[in-house]
Amino acid sequence: MPGSVPLRLAGAIAAAIALQAAAAPASSPYYPVRELDVRPGVTRNIEPEYPEAAARRSLSGKVVIRLYIDEKGSVERVETLRADPPGVFEQSAERAFRAAHFTPGMKAGRAVKTRMTIEVRYDSPPPPDLHSGAR
Repeated sequence: MPGSVPLRLAGAIAAAIALQAAAAPASSPYYPVRELDVRPGVTRNIEPEYPEAAARRSLSGKVVIRLYIDEKGSVERVETLRADPPGVFEQSAERAFRAAHFTPGMKAGRAVKTRMTIEVRYDSPPPPDLHSGAR
């Protein structure tokens, strides 16, 4: 797909467990994924756009985001926790995951609100093929 970069999402959901912050405060209605019986799952491929400004500079990077997912699997909120380099990929990651949809997290047989942390990696696209015959 033009304007997008394949991301290493295979295993991203599993990696979310390793990235979970400390247990949710008692007042939080969102369960961290480690407390669920069934974790949320992506229902369709998520492909954040690779920003043009990053492509011009051949930048790679990563963004760690926290998703707040409702009982129906819709993303209610996205917040950036870390970004390297800062100020480059955050908007792309937030926009893509705000539009994402998941199967809901389950606890004790019922769908619950979930929070999960995901690392999104952006790999610099390869340089154009100068030998492709385009002149």
